[in-house]
Amino acid sequence: MRLKKNLPTIRGMRDAAAASELLKPYDARLMRCYPVSTRVNQVANDDEECSKPVQVAEVQNRLFS
Repeated sequence: MRLKKNLPTIRGMRDAAAASELLKPYDARLMRCYPVSTRVNQVANDDEECSKPVQVAEVQNRLFS
């Protein structure tokens, strides 16, 4: 495979098969899902605190009790 000069490439990657291995989707069985802080909504917050799990407050199900 010939690489074009104007396309971004991963540095040192000349083998198309090796590069495509990096582009495979992550196995969903290995993923986790958990609530995070609203700090992730601000671009200025770029630290590991944004990805730490948080406790979710109890949500009221109805507008009027």
